[in-house]
Amino acid sequence: QASRSPFVAAARGAERRASSATSCMTVGAAATSASAAPMAFVLSRASLPRSSGLVAAAASGAARPRGGRFGITGGLSAQGATAAAAIATCTAAAVRRRGARAPSSFSSSSSSFRFQAPAPVARHASAIGAAEDFPSEILFRSDIGPKVELAEAWQNGGSLVLFLKGKPSGAKEDSGPLDLGQMGGVVDSALGGALRTFVDEEEFDGKAGSAKVCQVFGKDVKRVVLVGLGPSDKDVDWRLAGAAAAGALKGLKNGGAAAFAHVEGAAAQALVEGIYLGLHADNRYKGSKTPDKEKAPTFPSALQLVGFPAGSTDAAVRARAVATGVIFARELVNGAPNKVTPPTLAAAAADLSSKVGLTAKILDEAECEAMGMGSFLAVGKCSDLPSSLIHLTYTPPGGAATRKIGIVGKGLTFDSGGYNLKAGAGSMIEMMKFDMGGAAATLGAAAAVAQLKPEGVEVHFVIATCENMISGNPGALRPGDIITAMDGTTIEVNNTDAEGRLTLADAMLYCQQQGVSEVVDIATLTGACMVALGQDIAGMWSNSDELAGALETSAKATGEKLWRMPLEEGYWEGMKSDFADMKNTGPRFGGAITAALFLQKFVQKDIKWAHLDIAGTVWADKAKGINIAGGTGSMVRTLTDLVSKKA
Repeated sequence: QASRSPFVAAARGAERRASSATSCMTVGAAATSASAAPMAFVLSRASLPRSSGLVAAAASGAARPRGGRFGITGGLSAQGATAAAAIATCTAAAVRRRGARAPSSFSSSSSSFRFQAPAPVARHASAIGAAEDFPSEILFRSDIGPKVELAEAWQNGGSLVLFLKGKPSGAKEDSGPLDLGQMGGVVDSALGGALRTFVDEEEFDGKAGSAKVCQVFGKDVKRVVLVGLGPSDKDVDWRLAGAAAAGALKGLKNGGAAAFAHVEGAAAQALVEGIYLGLHADNRYKGSKTPDKEKAPTFPSALQLVGFPAGSTDAAVRARAVATGVIFARELVNGAPNKVTPPTLAAAAADLSSKVGLTAKILDEAECEAMGMGSFLAVGKCSDLPSSLIHLTYTPPGGAATRKIGIVGKGLTFDSGGYNLKAGAGSMIEMMKFDMGGAAATLGAAAAVAQLKPEGVEVHFVIATCENMISGNPGALRPGDIITAMDGTTIEVNNTDAEGRLTLADAMLYCQQQGVSEVVDIATLTGACMVALGQDIAGMWSNSDELAGALETSAKATGEKLWRMPLEEGYWEGMKSDFADMKNTGPRFGGAITAALFLQKFVQKDIKWAHLDIAGTVWADKAKGINIAGGTGSMVRTLTDLVSKKA
């Protein structure tokens, strides 16, 4: 049975691969039963994705037993060690489910990690999947397009992007031609009036988010892209402008370089964020029936900001960091639930930590059980895939932190509803891969924050990841069960489809143990929030006016929408249980509020807390504004801005 565990092979399998022994290294030890002799487990270099940083054999390390522990020593890279350990940890959980002894957890902050062997936990689990099938496409990547460069003057070639303001609000149609601006006037003169003619004939009015491409022949420039900024008397959404420009540039054949001409008031960071997010296309799962030319990324060969002030270079670097986080979150949400599973999400988090310099700790089920996380584990035991708690830590340069923040994301990689099965029209069961949107936002923010390196703030990113399935596994969640959270709170489960709050309860309690003074949890928690606020606005509940205000300020600054909702204490009456401390759901009405009230019960005194419900904003049914169809990366920008503010 142990030989079926992913990423590992028992001794018999190792013997079969003796000819390729140099490509393997021992990462732990396990036994086929609690009393049997241990057998070596190995990671195969050939079976792990080379591009992912998960190849443990990329180094020449060797495993040495140290009094009941197995430690990896030798020249193992931080990236390989951290990610390989995450995989091994998930493997150990699967082995323990079969009644074997196996290492339980790892911690890594550099190039070493260690395992500790707890008492065995027997529970059946089917195979997670073959190592060669590990979805390396879900890992964090920084190659989201060419880096933006600053240029004093436009270099001939490719595309020139001009930003044009529309007429003032309420202006009459016959109030004169659209103002081309200073740069537009220069270009029009160079083109012999062709730009003015194009604007007039195409009736381009400068509407916000609009774009038109004017092809040019016989000149140094191939095309002029006109982007509307909206009425001249209104504030400009520069992210929308950047995305509109990117949409016009994306897919152009032989596009060459793209130059963006400066206009007064241009916000470089927002503009560049919009450009990168607009260029993003998710074609990872296109197969053999899709032509290669449609699957390949279609970026301009270079991106230039022309005439922008000197400080725009730093702004562009910040924008790229934020955009990589948003795109990482988008692609995690878009990942199919057979690709983004609790084990692979944990491995992706570990891989991220090694790439951007975070400290990673992955707790498996045995360690979570030892800490009393009965609420979280009751949900996870519904699945044959092992659950884990992900904990990434950002430490500021120099290590001195005057502010400690926790961000907790809901990590349900698939939510069937459990025995309260999502069924019938409108159940959205086929969309429940996005139920880990809170975890995706948490990891996206972690990626951005680690690259931006804000000073004076320590951040703990915590995710309890599992699946909500239907199972007869011992301890798996059923309607009517009474479960116990980490702090001893007992919960009567009257609806297995209100599972996210059960996982968040233990994750929030764990996060508060890290010494944070502020906690923001983010989750695709309730359909009730979607009904109340639609798909463009996230709901926010908070016990702190200060934290709520800071989140509102960050959301506005980054172009995301939040609406503060009430914590109506009177609604708690519907959550009381005759047999336990509380139920996990209340009456039909006010479901988003009662869900927030439930979470508030796990917030310790003097902790500033906010809950963000992104059930509506996590997904876009079709491309709109800066969003492509699919995952939006909702709240990555807001959380990054919140963390980056000076203490």
